[in-house]
Amino acid sequence: MEKISRRGVLVAAASAVFAQNGLQQALAEPDKTTFADLDHERFMRLAIEQANKVPECPFGAVVVNYRTKKVMGEGWVRANQNPIWHGEMTAINSCPDVSKDFDWKDMCLYTTGESCPMCQAAIVWTKMPLVVYGSSIPFLQTCGFGQINIRAQAIVDAALFDYGKTVIIGGVLEKTCNALFTKAKQKT
Repeated sequence: MEKISRRGVLVAAASAVFAQNGLQQALAEPDKTTFADLDHERFMRLAIEQANKVPECPFGAVVVNYRTKKVMGEGWVRANQNPIWHGEMTAINSCPDVSKDFDWKDMCLYTTGESCPMCQAAIVWTKMPLVVYGSSIPFLQTCGFGQINIRAQAIVDAALFDYGKTVIIGGVLEKTCNALFTKAKQKT
């Protein structure tokens, strides 16, 4: 039987602590400071451009590579073709399907309205680390948009993945986005 030295125990314990700290850091959830250099208003304006393609249902979205700041996908509501083609879903589906440089973990999504449970679940499955929205679900409900009364953060909180959680930032260009939905309500 091999004798274990005090030094060996200390080295093993220190290695375990450093390994655990490294693992925790690698699995750490992103926070808002990770995305501090993104121009949220610029990208929300691009989502608003998409929303303007369907003024009666102005849910527009863009997928942006947060490292390169390049728009990778864009979408707007196409519910007349398929009821699940919300702005976020069409933006996700418009992203490249084959690219050696494409990584969902480098993407973030900007949307004019807070993501419904279906869209937010799709975002969670893509592993995008950030979603930015303009108008909240409670506001959308006041405008008559039939929203499932579950906030996007509740979907993120329910995800049991080890790669981190999606950060959600709301209220970017909120007045502008709210005006889109208010105007759409007046048309119906």
